[in-house]
Amino acid sequence: MPSPTPLLSFLTTLFLITSFILTTYTLTTYLHQARHLTSLVQKVHIHNHPILITTSYHIFATIFTSAAYLFVLIHTLTTSTKSTSWILKGVTLLGLIFLTASVLAFTVILATGEVSFGDSVGPRVTVYLDENEGQADFVYRGDGVAVAGLVLGWVGWGVGVLSCVMMFVGGRKMEGRRMDGGEEGVEEKIKKVDVEQESETGSSAGKGE
Repeated sequence: MPSPTPLLSFLTTLFLITSFILTTYTLTTYLHQARHLTSLVQKVHIHNHPILITTSYHIFATIFTSAAYLFVLIHTLTTSTKSTSWILKGVTLLGLIFLTASVLAFTVILATGEVSFGDSVGPRVTVYLDENEGQADFVYRGDGVAVAGLVLGWVGWGVGVLSCVMMFVGGRKMEGRRMDGGEEGVEEKIKKVDVEQESETGSSAGKGE
């Protein structure tokens, strides 16, 4: 079994890049909404650190991991050897660790997170900000784009894990075949030496007679 197949590497890269684009759009829209609400009521304080941190980290994790798998894909298509270098394996595994933490945190935020404006602006202003203001519709918990980005992130994570497993298992099998081939080569050389020695011994005995 080869290291990751080009198809798995391509699918992982495609899913993660799409998730990166959707999450970037979500973050940009969210910041635009927050800026618009701040312009409406300047002393409003928006508690938005969780969603900012989570989306920013997910953007980093998806672009890092997709870049790692893109290098793996290029390496698989451009080299004659089927094995992948340990540097690429390490970078890919690190990207999957980043991505695992990212999709878990993003899932928690989208499932439980709520936007809060605090009590400093007064109850009337808080109610006003919570209402649908057209382009200032301040919602991310049920945002379809964010959910789509998260789902594609999970799909990319699953395909990436499968590709990574194939990478390590395929590398071990290749090493095992090389070792077996080396042992067979040594045995063949020993047999050739024995045959040559026997032939020399036979010829010497024939001359002695």
